[in-house]
This record gives sequence, C-alpha cells and structure tokens, in this order.
Amino acid sequence: MSNRSQIEKRELFERIKLMSNSQRFRILELTETEQLSITELSSKLKLTYSKCADYVKMMEEKGLVEKVKDGKEVKVQSKVKLQSNKIEF
Repeated sequence: MSNRSQIEKRELFERIKLMSNSQRFRILELTETEQLSITELSSKLKLTYSKCADYVKMMEEKGLVEKVKDGKEVKVQSKVKLQSNKIEF
C-alpha cells in the first residue's frame, strides 16, 4: 500500500508539473507579452520544431497557452500571468 496522500487539486498539480520544465516555462515567458510562432519559439529556445510543437500542444491541452490565427500563421500566446511572487492561471 502506498503512503502517499491523494492530491485533491490534480489539475493544478498537472499544470505546475508541466511548467516545471525550464524550456516550457520559457515558452510562457516569451509568449506572455507577444505572440510568437512555433518556428520563432523553436529558434529562440534552440529546440527542434517538432519538440517545440509537442511542448506547445501539451501546454495548450492544460490551458496554459492558446493558439491564435494570424493570417496564414498560427501564433502562440500565454494564458498565464507570471509575476515574481505569484502565477495567475
């Protein structure tokens, strides 16, 4: 039997766990004030396009980012407000 206590706020825990990766957290920082394409993000983060796209998809599924159409391009925008002492979802 496991002695681990059951997490009551599972969705919040999953969001925090997803954000704990430094590259995914950086995506939130970069897209907090401007919309960037996955190509732009992958270049800034020095990630492959597919890895960056995977990260964005994971974060979109948890409501951390949203994709916004900009003509023919799709841009990524953070839905999270990051401050030095708190995070707003």
